[in-house]
Amino acid sequence: MFVTALCAITFALFVIGLSTPALLVEDGLVEDLSATGFAIAALLALNTALLKNVSLTFREKGLLIGTSVLSLVLFLSEISFGARIFHVQMPKMRGGGEFDGGHDIAILVFRMIRDAGFAGIVTALIGAAILLAVAVALLFRFRQEGAMVRDIISRTFEFRLLLALCWLASAVVLDLIPSYKAATLEETLEFAASGVLILAVVGLFWRKRLSGDGPAVGTKNTVRPHWPRQL
Repeated sequence: MFVTALCAITFALFVIGLSTPALLVEDGLVEDLSATGFAIAALLALNTALLKNVSLTFREKGLLIGTSVLSLVLFLSEISFGARIFHVQMPKMRGGGEFDGGHDIAILVFRMIRDAGFAGIVTALIGAAILLAVAVALLFRFRQEGAMVRDIISRTFEFRLLLALCWLASAVVLDLIPSYKAATLEETLEFAASGVLILAVVGLFWRKRLSGDGPAVGTKNTVRPHWPRQL
């Protein structure tokens, strides 16, 4: 249900953005709301990780701190690391533009591959093949030690983090496409991702408070018995 609702909301925001372009311009309302959402997620995640009256496993605390750091980076990226607020000149990028966001790393990599020609493409393919091989090896390694994929899906907090990462990764890819619709969908995905991060942290906090768990000694107290239902 959560995935269905998220997709429906994202699509609705995308349609609204196409019909009201002013909402999605650079430094517009949606980008400001996304930045605010990422800032809230960063603060909530850090605060929850540091709370003494909420029982969290070591894994959950680590994920919360990681979420806080990621959200902080996303917040800084949305405000161009303060460049527009403080009128700071950001470094120029090779091929045009300024390095004022995390997505610019992907842009630079693609430009380097493009400029390198055939050799760059071959190198990129080899690198992608190596990463894929490592991913397959990890999946095989953890297959009999908890079924990693099912383990992620079965935990509401981790599952929502995964959804947010998928939305953000899609936004980075869309940023490479010179299209008005792609740019609109990119901003929509980033805004939706900020909301998912907030919901993930708040949901974990309330589940822990309502469950009244004792000191955490394991990592399975957030497993839902009927894990497929949240899809």
